[in-house]
Amino acid sequence: MTRDKWLNLLDMVEAKFGIDRNYKENLGQDIPGEKQVIEFTGPLGKIKLEWVEKARLMNEKTTYSNRIGSQVKINKIYSEDEKVNYINAYKWDEVREEWDRVDKGMFDI
Repeated sequence: MTRDKWLNLLDMVEAKFGIDRNYKENLGQDIPGEKQVIEFTGPLGKIKLEWVEKARLMNEKTTYSNRIGSQVKINKIYSEDEKVNYINAYKWDEVREEWDRVDKGMFDI
């Protein structure tokens, strides 16, 4: 999904259902990037959409020793100019009170 399609989806959700929450989060200390999260209530119930944009993983270097008890270290190398983006969808489960991941096949985006 491209950034333009994400922005169109945001506009469509806001026009049809309204947005309950809209916030951004960092992916983590070791992963450069962030995700934008929106939550809204639609005909299927409470829905959460995440737009994740992060640097492309270029390579992983493993540092290890053949000694007994030695540690293994994995260094991940990310691209400085290439980005990867995708969308995650979740539906709120009232019984378990947690977010369930929705199959991407349900959406025609």
